Amino acid sequence: MDTVRQRTVAPAPGFHAPVDIAVLTERGRAEFARLEHDERMLTWTAQRMNDYVLAAAEPQSAATLEARN
Repeated sequence: MDTVRQRTVAPAPGFHAPVDIAVLTERGRAEFARLEHDERMLTWTAQRMNDYVLAAAEPQSAATLEARN
């Protein structure tokens, strides 16, 4: 996905300031295709949870432990 500035017409009824809109790029299409492929795999649930499991398994810093006390 990428963003582009939407073109606007000179001030007239219904005029609004330029806004950024999302545009699907070739790279974005490739990423969506990769995700669709991954979602069909039997290991998708485990892959999706890996980031959460790894974050929970990391040792906590001393500052975090001190804040809890």
